[in-house]
Amino acid sequence: MDKAVYILKNVYHLYHLAGRILSREGKFLAVPFDGFLDEDPVFNSPRLLQMLMEYGREQKTYKVWNDGGYWYYVFHNLGDYIIWGPVNSEEYSENDYLLYCKQHGAKAGSVCDIPLMKIGKLEEIIMFAHGLLSDEYENIVKIDNGIDAERFQESLHAGRVEYELENEECDKKHFPFAREDQMWKWIIGGQGEFSFGTGKSFEDLVDSAGVMAQSQKKNLEYGIVSGITLLTRYAIAAGVEESAAYTLSDVLLQKLAKATNVMEMRKVMEYALVEYGRLGKEAKSEAHSIYVEQSREYVAKHIFKKLSLQEIAKEIGVHPAYLSGIFKKQMGVTLTDYIMQEKIQVSCNLLKYSNRPIAIIAEYMNLSPQSYFTRVFKKVTGKTPAQYRRTHVDKNFLEN
Repeated sequence: MDKAVYILKNVYHLYHLAGRILSREGKFLAVPFDGFLDEDPVFNSPRLLQMLMEYGREQKTYKVWNDGGYWYYVFHNLGDYIIWGPVNSEEYSENDYLLYCKQHGAKAGSVCDIPLMKIGKLEEIIMFAHGLLSDEYENIVKIDNGIDAERFQESLHAGRVEYELENEECDKKHFPFAREDQMWKWIIGGQGEFSFGTGKSFEDLVDSAGVMAQSQKKNLEYGIVSGITLLTRYAIAAGVEESAAYTLSDVLLQKLAKATNVMEMRKVMEYALVEYGRLGKEAKSEAHSIYVEQSREYVAKHIFKKLSLQEIAKEIGVHPAYLSGIFKKQMGVTLTDYIMQEKIQVSCNLLKYSNRPIAIIAEYMNLSPQSYFTRVFKKVTGKTPAQYRRTHVDKNFLEN
């Protein structure tokens, strides 16, 4: 048993997972270290030990036993038992820990300090340790979680049929998807508080989504989890950075998990609606800036060509009316006026630093005939091209 003790000791040292090997009569053959049994709930509770041994009699299979939220894995083969646990998959208080020790007559100490571990991780450790104990690395044993898959599927189907009949009898209708889709987009668009209907709130929306749990509090909790999940996805689709959206989601769900009453849960959802709306609005604003910058860049590159709102909108892939609106909002002028201002600015430089005729400059800028160029130029600068040249001409440039 030296090898078994070595493996049990190291598994306990690394993961605080208690393991033990017993004979078919219930005699402890191998434990992690001396003094282990004094604090072991399995050793100190004959009732628990008997239940685990009876439950784990099927060979080549780890049977899972749930002792009021504390998990054990029992394997039986060739007369010996291997028992792993207890492990808790959810947070528990100091008082819970003391009560469990007292219930099974075990001393509260390092052994009974039950590890908090995800079930998937626990099963990986057990399977790895089992391979070392049995020298079987290819024929991995099965884990029986105690759920009859076929019967479970049948119960789900029966529940679905019953639920559909109940909804039909009570004329219950779900919140329409189109309305729900509109709601999430409205919120993420930063357009203010969405109206769920006269006198209705998010809680009413959850109620209209169906009965997810018989407990009203649990039903609201599930609804808020769904709402935060959807807000996160809609926010990312609207251009919010994934890291920002997921970080907010994680923080909200952690806060929700610690909520002790319905009022605190409501506050979590209220904060979610406000914050996702803010992120969506900021993302929308940044998207607008990108279109505006793309428009300005296009104008700069094609300043000598004939430019139009329709042409630029097509190039950057947005609707002309949409581009016109965001450009005016951010730049304070319409895109058409901006194009003209930029053309006149280049014209000013040509008038100042060249001796080209005004008619030729008008042609360069695609603002001919000269009469039209003069009219536009004066509207922007307050002077005709000839007046501007006389007052701004660079004499040094002309002399050179």
